[in-house]
Amino acid sequence: MTLVHFDSASLTLQFMPFHLLKKKELLSALSVDYLKSQLTQQAHIRMQLPVTLSNSEPEPDIAVVHIDPKAYGVRGAWRQPYRHPSPQEIFFLIEISDTTLRIDRQEKTLIYAGANIPEYWVLDVVQRQAYIYRHPTPVGYQSETILSDSEVINPLNFPSVSLSFIEMFLP
Repeated sequence: MTLVHFDSASLTLQFMPFHLLKKKELLSALSVDYLKSQLTQQAHIRMQLPVTLSNSEPEPDIAVVHIDPKAYGVRGAWRQPYRHPSPQEIFFLIEISDTTLRIDRQEKTLIYAGANIPEYWVLDVVQRQAYIYRHPTPVGYQSETILSDSEVINPLNFPSVSLSFIEMFLP
């Protein structure tokens, strides 16, 4: 079985056998597929592509954003300029954390909260738990919740959608 992998450094699609993928890349791809199936026609799911904040363009592992008929990041699409989702267009961001847990939980929470991203998740591959950050302020998120991989969550912007973390972690 193969998986399509987007290499952002070379801007190419690569077809890779599952067994050659890093655990983080595989988990990201599986999570994107799951989110797409659960949020069909409600959100656009982006994988390892930039979002535009006031002073940077980070590349979260997963961005759940407003559906844009002008196609984010496609030059010439509908004769619109090249762009990425802005904070007002972001429902929530997800980082898949294997070796970057400290950075994802400390540094990135400050960046995303400061940009007023309403919800930010860190999926800890090692401990199989999710850190959920909500209610941004200029100095961080007001709320942190830790959930196990067997729990479900209703995203703030999709209260009627229940997402299962077991579907977002490898067996």
